[in-house]
Amino acid sequence: MFDQELFDDARREFLSHLRYSKGHRPTTCYAYNSDLGIWGTWLVEAGKDWQTVKYPDVEQFAAWQLRDRGISPAIVNRRLSALSTFYRWLMRGGIVDQDPVALAQKPKRPLRIPVWLEKEEQAQLEATIRDRRNIPINVFGHNQKRMTETRRRYEMLFGLLLNSGLRISEALGLKVSDVRLVEGIAKSVRVIGKGNKERWVPLPAAFAQVFGFWLKDRPRTEAVFAKADGKPISPQAARAYLRGMLKKAGIEKKISPHKLRHTYATNLLNAGAELVDIKALLGHESVATTQIYTNVGQERMEKVVGRL
Repeated sequence: MFDQELFDDARREFLSHLRYSKGHRPTTCYAYNSDLGIWGTWLVEAGKDWQTVKYPDVEQFAAWQLRDRGISPAIVNRRLSALSTFYRWLMRGGIVDQDPVALAQKPKRPLRIPVWLEKEEQAQLEATIRDRRNIPINVFGHNQKRMTETRRRYEMLFGLLLNSGLRISEALGLKVSDVRLVEGIAKSVRVIGKGNKERWVPLPAAFAQVFGFWLKDRPRTEAVFAKADGKPISPQAARAYLRGMLKKAGIEKKISPHKLRHTYATNLLNAGAELVDIKALLGHESVATTQIYTNVGQERMEKVVGRL
């Protein structure tokens, strides 16, 4: 029999553990909460007890999502991973005897090849962002000076993503104090990534000079990408602005800020970087996550073959 009250109590304590003991971001906790809610609803409808389920029940749950709800294998696997984390935590607390996800067969994920900008496309996008002639004189009452400052801010944001591989949330969370400035040059940035893990990402020399000059004389406590009113840019605004720049540049690929991260990783691979180095720079927990970029290093492979 499904004890809803006990399940809800366990879920709340688990989410509190993730947030305050493990240091997960609120958005991550929201995702876990949603996944566990879907699991609980399915168990009630299927007449199963959350404390005594076995791996065939997990497989039925996965099949229901794939077949009846049309959920992608990637999302189903993410939900199963969330369930496994939940049940392992329950096991440590003596609330359940086993993790029912451990022996369950997982949906096969299709090969996922990341989307990125080719070097010519990257140069085209950067040239379009730098071109101040394509800024309208007046839009929604904004004067050209203010819109030029906005363009410069996004130029630095997208430039940072292309030259550091930061996640958009990581970039927008930066303060000026997180940038290591040496004689006006931005040598590296301090990033607090997933799981509250810190990493330092070095910046290429050319961008380091431009970025450092842009940050000159800014208060150390100020957000790097704060708007004129002091509030930070939202991820949604950044995605919308990037779409506008891609359209002006005549690039039809569906490129998001996260795809600029893919572009950075692909450029590193083509430059001869090892996967372990790319993993560290991107802040991946496992090199298995980084291995998706082995599918896109064609330019590097052509150069290797060319030496024969």
